[in-house]
Amino acid sequence: MRAFNPLLEIDLAALCRNYRRLAAATPSAEAAGVVKSDAYGLGAAAVARALHRREDCRTVFVAYSEEGAAVREAVGDDADIFVFNGPYEPYLDVYRRYRLTPIISTIDQARLWTTTMAGAPVAVHFDTGMRRLGMPPYEIESLANTAGLKISLVMSHLACASDPNHPMNARQRDEFIAIAARFPDARKSLSSSGGALINETFGFDMTRLGVGIYGVNPFDAGATAVEPVARLTAPVLQVRTINAGDAVGYGASFTAQRKSILATISLGYGDGYPRAGSNRAAAWLAETRCPIAGRVSMDLIVLDVTDAPQQPQIGDRAEFFGPNHAIEEAATACGTIGYELLTGIGGLARPRIGLGARVERRYLWNGAPADATIAGE
Repeated sequence: MRAFNPLLEIDLAALCRNYRRLAAATPSAEAAGVVKSDAYGLGAAAVARALHRREDCRTVFVAYSEEGAAVREAVGDDADIFVFNGPYEPYLDVYRRYRLTPIISTIDQARLWTTTMAGAPVAVHFDTGMRRLGMPPYEIESLANTAGLKISLVMSHLACASDPNHPMNARQRDEFIAIAARFPDARKSLSSSGGALINETFGFDMTRLGVGIYGVNPFDAGATAVEPVARLTAPVLQVRTINAGDAVGYGASFTAQRKSILATISLGYGDGYPRAGSNRAAAWLAETRCPIAGRVSMDLIVLDVTDAPQQPQIGDRAEFFGPNHAIEEAATACGTIGYELLTGIGGLARPRIGLGARVERRYLWNGAPADATIAGE
């Protein structure tokens, strides 16, 4: 470990327990794992191996074909890998070589696929209300008339799954049922983590478990059904005392109202921590919630540790989210959501030396170092 770098610890055992909890909510459906965006910043190879080897998860979803290729190399041949963003001509060979299944959202994609890959399975994404990716229902007939198209999965995506009581959830489910009936031989999938927790009628044949397995509450409000997986800490570089009236940081946006003790932490927006957390967010240090004093800068954050029962020492680690400081609370204080906080930090957490590797990633299994056969070297 580079001792004074930020550290992102990922407990793969907790991730697997979350997977089991969410899978149990729709027991008749297969539980697939979503490992796009490098497994929400936590490392797609390690996460996919943990789900595959410890939970017998044989279906995963990614956003891009290059992600699918990397996951195939991590888990081997006995997995189905679906690519959300669909096939594009320059990358068809990647689908062929790595046995990836595209998720088609347009007639043009369907025709492109059958031109060179006729008979190879595809999934079809229908738009039932998200108005993002997805084929409109009125194109069903054109799809049915596309020769050589082998549809193995029909799917859609809930726009309001984060609010289980939103009426749009039931409307989308009913529309999906009507569409899916046109494809009796294909499997059906509607729900991600939030949808899987609404009730069993949203399970269909497969759920696509994403943010919930990573320890982020899939609902906007209410108690969470999952446990923390990731813990972000960063070390104390300096401790100082300031007087009432002294200002802190760029723009002098914080002024001490009393004699205060400050701890400067090795973390900043250059590591993916949002600048919007300036003067709003907090960290857990010396068994105390310590607010951020002043602006978050590129490499450094200052915490007000005046109320801590003991003064922190150089090298002590402040927790910016994790078991002591919920990621939802941290994200809200930064004006964002847990998804963005994880992917932002994780996007700069890479097991390599050099620029862009400022945040060290470490894998655990129930708090101990994870087996290298899952975590990698």
